[in-house]
Order: sequence, then C-alpha cells, then structure tokens
Amino acid sequence: MEQGVVRLENTAEYPFNNSARTVALAKRRAGTDYIVLTELLASDGAVGDIRVTGKAVNGFQIAFTGSATYAEIRYVVIEG
Repeated sequence: MEQGVVRLENTAEYPFNNSARTVALAKRRAGTDYIVLTELLASDGAVGDIRVTGKAVNGFQIAFTGSATYAEIRYVVIEG
C-alpha cells in the first residue's frame, strides 16, 4: 500500500479544466492491476468528480472535473 496527498490547480475558466497531474509511485509495480482510492481534503469550490486515468507501472494521472481553482486530494494505492 502506498499513499500521499496531491494538490491540483485549475487555472482554466469554467467549463474548461486543466487540473490533471501525474503522480509518480515510489514503488514500481509489476503491472497496472492496482486500485487508487481518493478522498477530497480541501477545495475552494465545486470539485465535481475525481478521476484517475493513465495508470502505468510507475504512476498515474489524477484530475477533478469541477470549477474549483484548487483541490487537495489524498490517494491510497492498493495492490490488485
């Protein structure tokens, strides 16, 4: 299990969003068969959905879909 906190910034005006960020994993996985759980810790507006995409053996991308200018998100990676 690996966990961390990431701060996502969105400088685009609604309905656009540029909050996607790549998260590097400390431990390289054998494959992409892992689960990423997320929890919203703080934001300054509507976050919408939190999306995890682009899973790779050494990291993944995380973003939110709403109009907030920032969101602080805790993630937990669980081996699949």
